[in-house]
Formats: sequence, C-alpha cells, structure tokens
Amino acid sequence: MSYRSQLAEVDLGNLLVEDKCPLNQFNEVSSLDDDHYRTISLDCTHHFFKLFFEVIIFYFHGLFQLPTESNDSVSVSILPKPTFRLPREKKIPSTKELTRWDRFARLKGIQNRKKSRKVWDPVSESWKPRWGKDRIDDFKDKWVLEVPDNADPYEDQFAKLSQAKKERRAKNELQRLRNIARTVKAGQAPPIGVLTESQSSKTELSRAFAIAQNSDASMGRFSTPVDSRKLSKKVEKRSKKRIPLSQVVQSTKKSKQNKLISRTTKKNKMSSRPSKKK
Repeated sequence: MSYRSQLAEVDLGNLLVEDKCPLNQFNEVSSLDDDHYRTISLDCTHHFFKLFFEVIIFYFHGLFQLPTESNDSVSVSILPKPTFRLPREKKIPSTKELTRWDRFARLKGIQNRKKSRKVWDPVSESWKPRWGKDRIDDFKDKWVLEVPDNADPYEDQFAKLSQAKKERRAKNELQRLRNIARTVKAGQAPPIGVLTESQSSKTELSRAFAIAQNSDASMGRFSTPVDSRKLSKKVEKRSKKRIPLSQVVQSTKKSKQNKLISRTTKKNKMSSRPSKKK
C-alpha cells in the first residue's frame, strides 16, 4: 500500500475519496521555465492517471469489504453513515408564523393527540373515515333526522345542516386567508391560492396588452397590429356613466312645467292686449 493511499480519506457513505497529498513531481523542480511547462503539459495526463489508480484501488478495497444483502436475486452493499458533511443546496427554512389556533393551544397547553384515520361503523359494518368525505355519522347517510324541541317543526333539517356546513367552510377559508395575510410581509408576492385584486391599474393593463400582442408563434411579427386607441374608445364607451332614473324623471317634470308656464304666460299676454276699434 502506497503512502498516498494511506493518507487518502475514504467516505463510503457518500462514495467519496479525498486525496490531500501534494503533487511531489511538480514540487521537486527548482526552476520553472518554458521547457518545464512543456514537459508538464505532455506528462500531466499520465501522471494524474497514475495517482488516480493508486487511490481508487484503496477505495474499491474498502467498498468490497462492506456487508451485502440479497434483494430480488441481486446483491446490494449496505453503505455506512456518511462522514463528510455535504453543503446544503437551499437555505435553512425559517420558522413559520404561528396560526391563531397554534397560539391558543400553546397558551392553554393543548397537545395534539394522533387518532386513527378510520373508525368502525356498526350500521354499514365497514371502516369509514373519521372526517372528510364519506365520514361516519354523515347526515347524507341518514334517511330521517330528529327535530329539536325548540325548532320549527316545518323546517327542513337536511337543508339546515347543509347550510351550516357551507357556513363552516366559508369561515375556515376566511380564517386561512387571514393567517396568510398575517404571515406575508409587505412587498412580498402572495402565495398560491390567494386571489389578487379584481381591478388592475392602467400600467398593469398596458403591460398585459403588450405581452398578449407578442404571445404567438411569430412573436407578434406576422400578426395584425391592434390599435390601442380603438380599444381605449371601446372601453370608454362601455364605461360611460349612466344617468339614474330619478334624474331623468326630474328633468322631464321640469320640462313639462316650463312648457306649461310658457303657455300660461302667452295666454295672459294675449288677454291683456287692448282690442282694436273698427
């Protein structure tokens, strides 16, 4: 076994060999001239292959000494735990903001207890989920419901339960959006599932219009150009304010009153004129 292979560090968990020995062939040279660099360039491939084979033999010697097991007529080596700590690809995840329920549970000392996902249903004699779709004791499976004493006897209890379910679902969705709004910082993009504002600004609309013009196979080169002024006129026509009905009624009343006043004044003038003597 050579001196280089003895100093080499082998990590069989990561299938890694680390050779920390210096390159003696290059360190022993006293003067580095052009001829020396030329000889290095010619002999470097042979030299590095020689060093590689010295270390790789030691690596395979340790690899073949690992315990093996047969799995589906194939022998597999059991690797030990890695010793070399590889660097992380992504940053360490930050701590998430506690939700309203998490803060309440921590304050009251409530601990989550894991329950079994499915429960035995003696009516259908089958295992049913504890919650979610097709859960146990679902009102959809019942063909009759008991009317409470303080409830209206003519009220539909099935419709009441379905309405309460919709309200709970809407409440949970509102609470989820509140938790997201509490955790999202200012200037940060909203996560998936959060809707944006319904009304966009003028700059956003113009940017979307420019992207849509160039979103074809020819990047907008052979497509017919669209005049933005025509689109703006159409938008202005559509968004023209409508006069409310009360103002229209008031204007018609005023016009009728003005016509009536003008007629009465004309009649008064005609009656006040002196008659001509024949």
